[in-house]
Amino acid sequence: MTLVYLTQALCNAAAPRERRYDLRDSLVRGLFLRVEVSGRKTWYLCYRTPSPERRLRNMKIASAAYAQLAAARRAAKEYLARLYLDNVDPAEAQEPPREDGPTLRALIDMYEPWVCAHQKSGAVTVRALRLFSEFMDAPASEIDAEAVERWREENMGRLKRATINRRVAALQALLSWGAKEGLCRAAMKLPKLAQSDSKVVTRFLEEGERARLMAELAAREARSGRDYLRPAVILSLNTGIRKGTLLGLRWGDVDFASRTLRLRAEIMKAGREAVVPLNDAALAALFEWRAFCGAECVGYVFPAENGARRNDTSKAFMRVLEKADIKNFTWHCLRHDFASQLAMKGVPMHVIQKLMSHGSMAMTQRYAHLSPNSLEEAVRLIC
Repeated sequence: MTLVYLTQALCNAAAPRERRYDLRDSLVRGLFLRVEVSGRKTWYLCYRTPSPERRLRNMKIASAAYAQLAAARRAAKEYLARLYLDNVDPAEAQEPPREDGPTLRALIDMYEPWVCAHQKSGAVTVRALRLFSEFMDAPASEIDAEAVERWREENMGRLKRATINRRVAALQALLSWGAKEGLCRAAMKLPKLAQSDSKVVTRFLEEGERARLMAELAAREARSGRDYLRPAVILSLNTGIRKGTLLGLRWGDVDFASRTLRLRAEIMKAGREAVVPLNDAALAALFEWRAFCGAECVGYVFPAENGARRNDTSKAFMRVLEKADIKNFTWHCLRHDFASQLAMKGVPMHVIQKLMSHGSMAMTQRYAHLSPNSLEEAVRLIC
């Protein structure tokens, strides 16, 4: 048995050999990764049973396909704590497998390393799955079409149909994976909701609306004190980044010296990293917000009150829009406004595509009608 300081990269790279072998972790006593000739990898804990027996025992913790190194270390530490503090044999302390299979929470934990390894947007998928709080502690096999249909109906007014469809699709993919792995029954199948309320409208702010929006944001701060909303709106208006990306930003992603934002792959819809420039307005908003946050500027740029990732901005933003008398407008329209302003100022479509991180030019072409008459200007160049 080889004693090494294990890393996740080392565990992933451990290749099968002619004979089975073990990699023992130097950080957590007794924890080791067993690599079979077939390539299967499993986490084990080696320990001596409590007195008076003191027998050497190898206990299986989990398959490495479902549990990464950090999770295996946590589990091993918990078992060892019970062994040394309570004199309890970890093998006896293990909960027997549920007859009805793992809960949704446990299934997501098992699914996470697989989906992150096989999908660029795996982290986004896992984050969406963890929003099914109603089902987290229910056996995954009991989540049927009726339960999901009930969830859809309850969330119809609160979430967009496109959002509901994406979350249900992620849930179906999870349950299908679980069924293939023999962890739960076959996934339920539900037709997609019609997209009638989620057709893209390239709504942008008129000058009067822009002035009213900024005035109401300032008035809100005067009434209730400074918070994240005004700098978040300014940053969105001047970068066009999606709300999910915005809320996932960390201060380490902001480079004040080069005036750029690094958009990490795990917070991007398409799972591709990007870098966007910051104009004067965006940079000033971030400078002011950082000065206000002071020493707390170490985690998320716009965190929740407990320092964790903020989940939403909709309620506060909708109240501001209502007071500013701006109708038929959502947070995503800030992104449309950014692209529309660029198009109306004559910025080439391929540049807008790059700034918007669009996967195809077809997505960017919806703004083409806002461009000045570039054809006429083009032929004038050869006069």
